[in-house]
Amino acid sequence: MESRELSLYIRGLIPGDKKDADANRPVSVWKELDRLRGFPEKTVVCIFRTTGCAWYRFSACSMCGYFNDTSDNIIDENLFKQVDELYNSLGDARVVKIFTSGSFLDPREVSPSVRNYFFEKMKGKVDKILVESRTEYIRKDILEDIKRHNIPVRIAIGLESANDYIMKYSINKGSTLKKYLDAARLIKEEGFELRTYLLFKPPFISELSAIADVENSVKISAQYSNDISINPMNIQKNTLVEKLWKKGLYRPPRMISLARILIEMSGHKYPVLSYPTGGGKERGVHDDKFDKKLLDLIVKSSLEQNFSELKEYYSSLDLSLYNYELDLEDKLLLQTDYNTLVKRISRSSIFY
Repeated sequence: MESRELSLYIRGLIPGDKKDADANRPVSVWKELDRLRGFPEKTVVCIFRTTGCAWYRFSACSMCGYFNDTSDNIIDENLFKQVDELYNSLGDARVVKIFTSGSFLDPREVSPSVRNYFFEKMKGKVDKILVESRTEYIRKDILEDIKRHNIPVRIAIGLESANDYIMKYSINKGSTLKKYLDAARLIKEEGFELRTYLLFKPPFISELSAIADVENSVKISAQYSNDISINPMNIQKNTLVEKLWKKGLYRPPRMISLARILIEMSGHKYPVLSYPTGGGKERGVHDDKFDKKLLDLIVKSSLEQNFSELKEYYSSLDLSLYNYELDLEDKLLLQTDYNTLVKRISRSSIFY
C-alpha cells in the first residue's frame, strides 16, 4: 500500500554515490541500558553493515535515512567478520540488540548461513537477543529456523502507526495494519516476543493529531506486544522529512508531548517506553527551551516502568503556552517550524 508519486519523490532524494566503508566492520557497536528481560541492564547494540532494506531499493520511508550506512558490496564473508567483531565486544553483557539498516530476517540481506552463524556464536554467551524485521519476512519457516537455536528472541516490528492513511501518505511504509497484525500473531504463535515501534509525529500531521495517533496505535498493538517503543521523529539525512525541516515546513515533536503520551499510556498493563534519539537537540524531540530533567525522567521512567516521578514533574510545569501552540498548529494548513521558516523567508530561499 503506497502512493506511487510520493514513493518516486522520496526515492529521488537518496544519493546515488556512497562513501567507501569497511565491509568487515559493523556500522557501530555500543552499550546502553534496556529492559528486554524485565529490568534495566547493560545491553550491547550493534548495527551490521548490510546491503540495506529491500524497501528503500524500491522507494523508502519518508523519515528513514538508514540507507546512508549500507554498502552494495557486502557478502557473507564480510558479515561473518562483523559477527566476530560483535562477539569480541560483548564483555559481560548478556543482552544484545541487532540492527541492520533493514531487516535481520530478510534472507537477501542476511543470508540463512550468516543468521545461523550469528545465533551459534551467541549461544551460551548471551541470554536474550532483539532483532528487527519488516512484516514480510516474519514467516513460519524463518521463525522455526531461529527457534532451533534455543535463545530467547524478541522481534521488533516498525508498525509506526495503526492508521493506514498515515502509513501511506505520511510515512510511505509500504505496509498496513493487517500485515502487522498477521506478523504479530505468528510471532506469538511461534513463541517469540514482540517489540512494537511507533513513530511519533510523521510529516503532514499536526502534533495534536500525532499524539492521538500514537495513543490509538498503542491501544491497538498492546495485546500483541511485550513492550511498545515510542520513537519521536529524529531527522535523518537525505530524507523527505529533512527536506521539509530545512524549509521550515516540519517541526520535530516536543518533549513535553512525549512525556504526556508516556504518562497517559502508562496506566495500562503493557510496558510503554521511549529512549529518544537526539532528545533535546535540533533534529530530535525538543522543546523551545531544553529541559534536561524532563529528558532524564523520560528515559528513567521507561527503564524502570515507574512514571510517578515523571508525572509529578510534568504536573508542576506551566503548560499554558504549550497548549496554546498545539491548538494553534492544529488549525493551520501547514505544520511549520516557525523559527526555521522565518530564517528561510528572510533569505528568500523557501521556494528554492
